[in-house]
Amino acid sequence: MLGVVGGTTLERFLLVHVPGLLLAALFLVVAVGVALGGLLLVRRSVALSTLERHNDVAGFIIAVIGVLYAVLLAFVVVVTWQSFDRAGQVAGEEAQLVEGLYRDASVFGPQAGEIRRNVEAYATFVANREWPTMAGHQHEDVQTDDALDSVWNSYRSFTPDGATQQAFYSDSIRRLNDLQKARADRLEASASTLPDALWGVLIAGAVITVGFTYFFGLANVRAQGLMVTALASMIGLTL
Repeated sequence: MLGVVGGTTLERFLLVHVPGLLLAALFLVVAVGVALGGLLLVRRSVALSTLERHNDVAGFIIAVIGVLYAVLLAFVVVVTWQSFDRAGQVAGEEAQLVEGLYRDASVFGPQAGEIRRNVEAYATFVANREWPTMAGHQHEDVQTDDALDSVWNSYRSFTPDGATQQAFYSDSIRRLNDLQKARADRLEASASTLPDALWGVLIAGAVITVGFTYFFGLANVRAQGLMVTALASMIGLTL
């Protein structure tokens, strides 16, 4: 699925507490059920002979609509996947920076213990508090903010002694700045969703595309039902 429409309590509950596969299956069942319900309603309301007379015209129109909707849907899928991939890269970079800070702290003598404790505390808060918060598309965790500030304070209170410590200290400050930026990028990526207007266009396009299949008159309604099911399933899984 592409994302969530917004940040309502119901959506957050579903995303956090319902497994992704189950949520996709439920969405698919609803989409197919609505599509088949519309087909049966049209077939009961309009005579088959009337629908058959419009097969050619409906075919040309749905070809144009289908291409336009497919292009739009493909564009949204690509952009969403790129955003997802970028979020994964940023999270990986953040983990590497934390690992580097923890490792290089060993050269700072007695201060190494405090630095490592604070770095470890930050990593723990990110894993146990901030990641669950991100799942609900909420803002950063305040305690994780404090943990990162403690890491900064550990370096501010330390004065490097000698060329070796100075070199590692300068590199650690650079890593720490990069860590803060990586965290900000991660939080920004987790909060991004598709605009409501774009969701409206996607859903309207799905309704129009599936709805146009009702204007085809097939003698075998089961065969037409299978076609509608396949189309609704593909669109539903993508959304």
